[in-house]
Amino acid sequence: MKDFRTWLPWVGGVIVVSGIIAALDSHGTLFSGWPAYLILVACMAAVIWLAWRWVAEGESPRFLIVALVVAIALRLGLGIAFTYALPQFGYDEEPQRAGYVYSDAFTRDIDAWSLAASDQNLLTAFTESPSSDQYGGLLFLSAFIYRFLSPDIHRPLLIVVIATTISSLAVLFTFRFTKMTFGAKAATLAVWLIVLYPDAVLLGSSQMREAFIGTAFGIALFGYGVLREGHLKKGLLAILLAIVVLALPISPPYAVAILLTVGIGWLWEGRLRVVRSRWLLLPILGLALVAIILAVRAWSAIGGLSGSGMEVLLDWWRSVGGQWQRDTLWMQSDWTRRLLKATPEWAQLPFFTIYGLIRPFLPAALIDRGLPIWRSIAIWRGLGWIVLLPFLLYAPLAAIRGKGWRSLPAYLSVMVWFTALLASYRGTGDLWDNPRYRAAFLAAQVALAGWAWINAEKVGSLWLKRTFVLVGVSMALFTVWYGFRYNLLPYFSVLHAVGVVIAFIVLFLSGSILYDSYQARKSEA
Repeated sequence: MKDFRTWLPWVGGVIVVSGIIAALDSHGTLFSGWPAYLILVACMAAVIWLAWRWVAEGESPRFLIVALVVAIALRLGLGIAFTYALPQFGYDEEPQRAGYVYSDAFTRDIDAWSLAASDQNLLTAFTESPSSDQYGGLLFLSAFIYRFLSPDIHRPLLIVVIATTISSLAVLFTFRFTKMTFGAKAATLAVWLIVLYPDAVLLGSSQMREAFIGTAFGIALFGYGVLREGHLKKGLLAILLAIVVLALPISPPYAVAILLTVGIGWLWEGRLRVVRSRWLLLPILGLALVAIILAVRAWSAIGGLSGSGMEVLLDWWRSVGGQWQRDTLWMQSDWTRRLLKATPEWAQLPFFTIYGLIRPFLPAALIDRGLPIWRSIAIWRGLGWIVLLPFLLYAPLAAIRGKGWRSLPAYLSVMVWFTALLASYRGTGDLWDNPRYRAAFLAAQVALAGWAWINAEKVGSLWLKRTFVLVGVSMALFTVWYGFRYNLLPYFSVLHAVGVVIAFIVLFLSGSILYDSYQARKSEA
């Protein structure tokens, strides 16, 4: 009887949730789609239950349950809402007419349905991957779901249910990692940041690979935290699960990035013991080699790339690097073309790489005109990044000054900013690609934000608040310029606006340092 009462809420929840999704799905009828959603939601509920048992370890903080429910409801709710809102209120473009936020998700999902409806073996997703998914993992998963759960009609919300569930699991693993390393208070902030962060929500409500990769990265960090506590088997199991099940099939390059993050972190903190760890290196190096081979194989299929593995890798990187992204920027707007003309050739790529670090750009979202639904999304995304940014700016110097170079906060700071710069270079200034590449590492970003918050409180530092002031005033100045840019451009270009912002930052920092020096001398006297 006790077991029945324990399982009853789960069973009831699965039936109700699957029924609601089936009723809201505009593709097909309620009763034709309900069996598919019932099976899938039951599987996803089992995944959530197993993850909870693994991460919570007997603990059941009430706020974590609430956060997980909010994460799932927000992502799933938006995923359903977009299928109705975008065809009616979005732009007259094929992906939006079909209810997709991301064009990449649209093309991949259409290819998945075509594969599912064909007589082809589903494994051709890996061997004959179309350009919509050069690695094949998400294409295979989507086609598998469509073929066996919805062969009668294309139901995109089935993949949204999976993406929502997997994306939301990052909440659990990020909580556990942050709590183990920085404490419960830091974990609370990290959890709510990852629950509400706009790009994570958008990716989790869409058929995008970053919804899976972000959770894989969170699981790997959880495994790293367990390793730091001395639980070797459990930590390795978490890392291998993240790489083999989620990262490797979906994106081999991200699998390599996860391995490097964990491995370099272990070296950075000086925890590697060669004698005890030698046997561990072989499977890890083997996984890295497999991931590299799969990535090079996928890139070799891109037109114009040939040669040895290293040549393919370098050619691919050059083909998608700065010049291509700069050409894309040239086509985006009148002011970017003006700015490129006014900027020396040697400074264009560094400038736009740094520009990519502030994307989504809140002043542009506030001032630019567009359809209400897209303006709302743009402002929401811009606010999310502006809230997180001050924590990440404060953390590096605070970590080095307070904990030293070899500390975990210092390593996370370096890793977060290195990956952000790499993402910005890879998608220079792009409004969508650059932030989603960066969002794959959100678990580390919010964990670092949690540490920055408690560290500022612990040492009584004003610099975190000052960083918020710096970012806030800088955005306000850019907003003023942006609002009058068409009148000011002939006389006061964006370079002048950047100069004003830099001057404000220098004066504010100088004043803050002088004030702190005065207060220190006053207290000594």
